[in-house]
Amino acid sequence: MKRVSGFTLLEVLVALAVLAIAMGAIIRAATQSIATTADLREQTLAGWVALNTVNRWLLDAKPWPEEGTRSGDSELAGRNWRWEARFTKTADPDLRRLDVTVRAASGAASTHLVAFRGTLPVETNNPADPADPADPANPDEAQNPRQRQKPSNAANRKQAAPS
Repeated sequence: MKRVSGFTLLEVLVALAVLAIAMGAIIRAATQSIATTADLREQTLAGWVALNTVNRWLLDAKPWPEEGTRSGDSELAGRNWRWEARFTKTADPDLRRLDVTVRAASGAASTHLVAFRGTLPVETNNPADPADPADPANPDEAQNPRQRQKPSNAANRKQAAPS
């Protein structure tokens, strides 16, 4: 009797079990990668919404409120985002803190950003400072403080006598 070469049923079942376990691990890793990519995309977009909100408040000429909360909606990348801005005092009376929290329209907080803004000091025009560009007594400085007129050297030049 001749023996036929090939795999037995038991060997095929063991190979299929090993393959199923390996494929399960590969699918799980791919799913985690996709979920991580989606989370990073959401955090990035929420960070941009937070930066836009902070910049909007920083560019506003009006002073920030002493304390309080403001909220609003923004749209970015075809999605709606909900932001909340919380103003608080700091130990420095000339400095305000802004905490911005951004979340997807139907989700948990995606990002949190903190910004600070100081109050501008009151400008004083010091008449004792001759280089003050706002000094009306010095019109050349008011036009361009970097271009100062140099004194003429005509008195210091020697006239060459013809020989």
